[in-house]
Formats: sequence, C-alpha cells, structure tokens
Amino acid sequence: MQLTLEHLTFYLDQCENKRLSHHTIKAYRIDLKQFYVFMIHKDMNKKEISCYIHYLNEHFKLKTVKRKLASLLAFFEEMVYQEVFQENPMDKIRYRIQEEKKLPRIIQYHQLQHIFSQLNQQHHAFKKRDRAVIELLMSTGIRVCELCAIKHEDLYLEDKYLIIYGKNAKERVIFLGEDVYQALKEYQEAFYDQMMQQDYFFINNQYHRLTEQSVRYMINKYSEGFHITPHMFRHTFATMLLEQDVDITYIQKI
Repeated sequence: MQLTLEHLTFYLDQCENKRLSHHTIKAYRIDLKQFYVFMIHKDMNKKEISCYIHYLNEHFKLKTVKRKLASLLAFFEEMVYQEVFQENPMDKIRYRIQEEKKLPRIIQYHQLQHIFSQLNQQHHAFKKRDRAVIELLMSTGIRVCELCAIKHEDLYLEDKYLIIYGKNAKERVIFLGEDVYQALKEYQEAFYDQMMQQDYFFINNQYHRLTEQSVRYMINKYSEGFHITPHMFRHTFATMLLEQDVDITYIQKI
C-alpha cells in the first residue's frame, strides 16, 4: 500500500475535529509530509519504514527523531482505528530510541534580580503590562500560550484567582498571590479602556491581543545577557514549590 496526500488530509481533518492544539497539528503536518516525500512510489512496508527510521537517525537529533516517530505512530493508529488501513505497519518494526535525560533549566536568583531591576528602570507606558506578564509567569507557572489566551471573563481579580484552559481544554483554577495581584491590578487600571476594546486581557503595543512571540521578545529584553526562555519560568515555579516541600502531585495538578 502506498501513502497518498488524501491519507494525510483525512488524518489532519480528524485531528482538527478532535480539537488538538494548533502547535500539535502543525507538527503532525510537518512530520507526515516529510514521511510522504520519503515514501513516494514506495510501499509502506517493514523494509521501507525501517529505512525511514534509519534516515531520521542519520539526519536529526534524538529528541526530533522521537517526536517524528511519535507523529507517525499516532497517524498509523488513527488510520487503523478509522479502518482506512487494515494494519499498523509499525507493529512489525522493532526500534528503540533512548534520549539522555536532562534536568530542566531554571532561572537563578541573581537572574531574577536582574530582570526585576530592569523592569524598575523602564519608564515606558507598557512597563506595568510587562511586570504583570512576568509576575504571572513567575508566580503561577502557566504556559505562555495560556497567558496570551486569558480573556476578561477568565480573571476574577478581586477574588484573586484565575481560570486557565490548558491542553485539551482542561480547566484549572490558579490562585493569585499578593505581588501578582498588585501587578495585574495596576496594569488593568492603566489600560482598562484599551483592554475592553478586545476580548483578551493582555494587549500588545498596538492594543491588540498579546502574542507568544511578543512575550518572548519581552523576556529577552529584560533578561539581557542571560539566556532565559519562557518555559524556564514554569520550571522555576515548580522547583520553588518543591523546595518548600509542596507535594509533587499537587504541583502536577496545578
């Protein structure tokens, strides 16, 4: 059996129907199109797919290979489930990829001091927004995509809690500490009229929805001289809770 573009289109439509995230579907599309190009005029059998796995190992890092094979496995399993394919060709292939485990990088105390000192030195109009964004990332461990997706009705500021809709629309309640509450309140008071002109709580310099790219740019600006990524705030938040002997299952839940 040969792979066709119609197979890919059908599968990606199924992913859309399941409301998978935009990033997940984009990754599936990239990985499966690469597999399609490799498999043109070839049968999807044990020999050819084994050659493809060998190709991946020769040209990509282990983490990327692992992701691409996971995309391929999810594709075959869904196509068998939908009865488009009679069997999963990867069931007949033995492969094992071990990735070296690395401890997640966290933001050091002196780096945090630097970031907040930079915030204090800024005098532009959006400083209050920037502080609110960074305080929220640091104090709650939410993802950048979750932060940018916050709408007015998700934030109960006076009651000091926030509702986040994470992966697969899973809802969780995040309680706000005093520092992040004050930062959010000052930002809201400074930009209330502009914020209410659109659905989302955080706005960019053109008064539209704040994007993930804008948040990354913001962090780079204030962490000048340090390599700090948005996800490091999440790891740092979790590490701080662990150091305070918070139960790990609770940390995973929030």
